[in-house]
Amino acid sequence: MSKKDLHEKLYARKIHKPNGFLYSVIYFLGKLIYKRKYGLRWNIIDDPRKEKGPVVIIANHASRNDYLFTAIPLYPLKFNFLAAYNEFFRINLAALFRIMQLIPKRQFYSDSYAAFEIIRLVKQLKCNVVFYPEGLSSIGGANQPCAPGTGKLLKFLNCPIYSVTTSGAYLIQPKYKFGHKERYAHTETVIKKVFDPSDLKKLSIEEIEDKVDEVLYNDDYEWAKNNKVVYKKNGEGIAEELETLLYKCPKCGKEFEMETKDNIIRCKHCGNEAYINDDYTIHPKDETCKIPTTQKKWFDYIRIKEREAILNDENFEFSAETTLGIIPKDHYLKLGETAKTVGEGKLTLSRKNGFSYVGTMNNEPYEIHISNHDLYTFVMCYDATIIHFFYKGELRQFTFKTNGMAAKILLLQNELHRIEGGEWQNIKSFKYDENECFK
Repeated sequence: MSKKDLHEKLYARKIHKPNGFLYSVIYFLGKLIYKRKYGLRWNIIDDPRKEKGPVVIIANHASRNDYLFTAIPLYPLKFNFLAAYNEFFRINLAALFRIMQLIPKRQFYSDSYAAFEIIRLVKQLKCNVVFYPEGLSSIGGANQPCAPGTGKLLKFLNCPIYSVTTSGAYLIQPKYKFGHKERYAHTETVIKKVFDPSDLKKLSIEEIEDKVDEVLYNDDYEWAKNNKVVYKKNGEGIAEELETLLYKCPKCGKEFEMETKDNIIRCKHCGNEAYINDDYTIHPKDETCKIPTTQKKWFDYIRIKEREAILNDENFEFSAETTLGIIPKDHYLKLGETAKTVGEGKLTLSRKNGFSYVGTMNNEPYEIHISNHDLYTFVMCYDATIIHFFYKGELRQFTFKTNGMAAKILLLQNELHRIEGGEWQNIKSFKYDENECFK
């Protein structure tokens, strides 16, 4: 093993129980800083602290601070958290993640290391583990389906499974403003038991995964609207940069013509316009405007239209110019970096030929080709301008100059995979009906 290969070193580690003293110090600091800042509220319906053995917590993944909504309400229980592999190579997080015994996981990639470590921690070391079955943080404000393999893992662990479902976390720092100033109101977390070992034995893998999707589902926009939750904006307009997600006009259908300023989102082509209140409710400018009833439903509307475009064209193909990024093996990423740019080229999504990248890497010709069946999705981890996935175990990041292009590529790949009959299908309750988006 090379002394400088940080990737090999990460996967050579054995994860242990977190140090009790260090865990407690970080808990008290986190509670001191965030309990009031995020307005943390919780309702423990079933308390995992009453269990005699280890427990596994499954939680919805609304923000990068989701660990707070489990660790703070359930202290003094201590947890090993599953975390995105790429986060372990950021200079500001690397040491902390190792000290706290977090488990690295390459999202939507068959990662035997992560699975074996979870199993060893629970079954041999009797540790409590927290993971996020969606595999990536919310993009549009509500849950995505749990990643394939979730039911199989839970069934094998055969221990009490509890859910932690939090409302409001996405809206504190939505994906389209991920890295900018946070917006404050409050969050609400519900904790309850989902499965006993006896349940896991009798239920099928599909039934387990359906139940996981059901108990973790949360739509932050609906929650804020129904509870009239007003957010402090920190001097930034609540609509700013929303066009990086909502790139298609629901009136004229034009793409990449949406613009935002302060609390306004508007189509430059047809003038379709909406005002967004500080509680995130969205209102058409007048009766001539066509606007979905929430931002999440607008995102759903775009998904539905992208799926229609694929289904209506057997030769569907879409391309975009992109830059290629990787995680270095010999040094950590600097503060603010998500990857090191090593090339540029053309990314193509094709109904017949699958995904391809043709371009350069380190000044050499470089290509990637994957079938739609094998590529479930891209991961939008940091904000709405960057996507990545894992190819042969290594991260490949793509960035685009056009606002909204990353979201379009992600949605197209989701639906190409699903139309192909891939195993990562949408949540069963989701309706591919654009009329639902205006109700």
